[in-house]
Amino acid sequence: MVLKELLYGEIQGDTMKNIFAALISLSFLLYPLVAANAEFSDEVLEIQRMIAENGLHWTAGKTSMMDLPSDERQLRLGLEIPDDVKERFDKINQMPPPLLLNTQECFDWRMFGAVTPVKDQGACGSCWDFAATGAFESAYYIAEGIEPDFSELQALVCNWGGSGCNGGWMEDAYHVFMDYGAVDESCMPYRANDNLPCTQEECVSIAVQDGFENVPNNVNAIKNALMLGPLSTTFTVYNDFYGYQGGCYDHADVEPLNHAVVIVGWDDEMCDGEGAWIVKNSWGETFGDDGFFYMKYGAAGIGEFTQKPVYGPSGTPEFSCNTDSIEIDLQIEEQTEINLEFNNFGDGNLRYIIETVQPEGQDDFGYYCLNSDEPSGPVFNWVDISSIGQVIEFPYNNDDGNSGWIDLGFDFHLYDCEYNRIRICTNGWATFMGGWLINADNLSIPNEMVPNDLIAVFWDDLTFEYGGEVYFYTNNVDSAIITWQDVRTANGSGEHTFQLILNAPNTITCQYADMSDNDLDGCSIGIENHYAAIGLEAAYNSPYVHDSMAVSFNIGDSNALDWITIEPAAGTVPAESNSNIPVVFSAEGLDAGIYNAAIEILTNDFDNLESYIPVVMNVDATGIEETISLLPDDIELYPVYPNPFNATASIGYYLTKPSEAAVEIFNLTGQKTAVLFNGYQPAGEHTVNWDAGDNASGIYFVRLKSDEHVKTVMMTLLK
Repeated sequence: MVLKELLYGEIQGDTMKNIFAALISLSFLLYPLVAANAEFSDEVLEIQRMIAENGLHWTAGKTSMMDLPSDERQLRLGLEIPDDVKERFDKINQMPPPLLLNTQECFDWRMFGAVTPVKDQGACGSCWDFAATGAFESAYYIAEGIEPDFSELQALVCNWGGSGCNGGWMEDAYHVFMDYGAVDESCMPYRANDNLPCTQEECVSIAVQDGFENVPNNVNAIKNALMLGPLSTTFTVYNDFYGYQGGCYDHADVEPLNHAVVIVGWDDEMCDGEGAWIVKNSWGETFGDDGFFYMKYGAAGIGEFTQKPVYGPSGTPEFSCNTDSIEIDLQIEEQTEINLEFNNFGDGNLRYIIETVQPEGQDDFGYYCLNSDEPSGPVFNWVDISSIGQVIEFPYNNDDGNSGWIDLGFDFHLYDCEYNRIRICTNGWATFMGGWLINADNLSIPNEMVPNDLIAVFWDDLTFEYGGEVYFYTNNVDSAIITWQDVRTANGSGEHTFQLILNAPNTITCQYADMSDNDLDGCSIGIENHYAAIGLEAAYNSPYVHDSMAVSFNIGDSNALDWITIEPAAGTVPAESNSNIPVVFSAEGLDAGIYNAAIEILTNDFDNLESYIPVVMNVDATGIEETISLLPDDIELYPVYPNPFNATASIGYYLTKPSEAAVEIFNLTGQKTAVLFNGYQPAGEHTVNWDAGDNASGIYFVRLKSDEHVKTVMMTLLK
């Protein structure tokens, strides 16, 4: 309290001289504390040098504001000062100026890295908002040592004081930050529109403002307050100010105040030694000196209604979670619960919001991509069709060749279109687009250039001039496979073997069996719709694929996330403690299959503002994703005989000890189609037969499970 009274002049008299003398050095104490991690800006120093040379003079000319009609310039203002605020300031302005605590000729918070970047309020009278938010950003920056980017939209649409694009007062923004706390710009991006909904409850509060203090309108009081951080203030914008390009701006104070800004420092040498405030504006970096200007003390009413946001260091939270992925196996109608453990290793309170979302990286249509290097990604499971597939001919060119139309034998959906035939190119892509397309030069995805309706498996300039084959196989029901085998790049280097698997209605899997180390960073991998407006790119001219890798493109369902329940959806983890957040998974009402989602976690830990936990829920059958076991070989599953077969297959296996065993059949999409045995069996050799008369031709997998051990083999049914 004593410091506040000293700063703003509320304690006077000889009895305080010793305290004044001690506090005169406050600026020299602040310098090493703040500047320890700060970098002086050559640009700022150059600006100061240039302005000092200009002295009283300021330059005017064509600026970004001068390009606007007069009525649109007025939209960039918008300050409205309530009557009770005017009465409050009338009282404090009658106080005599305090003793000046810092007698330096120049002080600039930009030189200490405590001023956030200049922003642009656009065609909205929200200067009051940008002034308050900018000042609070600096208060947080100085206290925490972390550069924030608080949302101006939050204060614009969530304040309850009636402030908006038609004008407002800074305290309305401060009250939002004091009540809910400031949220990050990424959660509520600024739009120059106050008719948007207030969605702050969906965002994490980064910092809660402690309060604000009113600063009397005299140079000493403002300078003293500036020693603790930048200030929001007001002044009058006259027509000549729109053309400001640099130097000392001066104008008599005649008209009402109409604009709010942030004072970030002072320079007593400016304005022919009469001094000027260094001010951050909200008209973008193209106005003035990279968005800043210098205004003579008292000119145009500057300094009236100055306020200092108050924020005390609250400590820094440090977030971690006990898992980075979740995979759950459930039977139909079952449910289970797990706990997410949120740890806060920091010395400040951790605030969080948690919700379920579609998997990260979805395109605008809803497709998302997973690869086998990710915890919830597909498992590589190569399907060899070289003995059963059709060899594709490229009648005109084995270098840049197109197969023409090939019937799939079933309907397949890509984006919002349905197809039953496909074209294959030697260059590692397939398309549902008509025309004789042979583009060898891979492009970014999406791209308006053809091919569109595209599945780029390994799009590069490939050739079969040095050998290799392309095989095609379909079961004419729901699955098709295309394999590029032993294909080389156009310069003859390396050999690549990869394949595309289409599972109706819309699942796409790319697999990479044997990829040469050469030329792996010059391809495109992804999918694209008919109009080239939407696409999902997994790789473009960058290292991505490797041997024994699978990549899947899946379509999300925005209505399918109710199988995850998380409560509470928001909370606080105290410093140096942890909290358990229960997550319930339910298979009630769901069909057998694999369900993908993600859990998004928003926090006020600036190093972990957003976290994603991929989620996979396997209902009833884990499918072919369990085919790899790292456990000892305590069981054996023999090759199916005959294979391929056309009616009945014999399946033999060996158990090393008496145990429960299950022999199950899955199709290529991971759906269980038959259970051949499920029960207790003694150790030794066993055989079961599968009568596949009711099943369509295609690739199938037989899985043997015993205790914790799993074995899988592939078989082909041909009719």
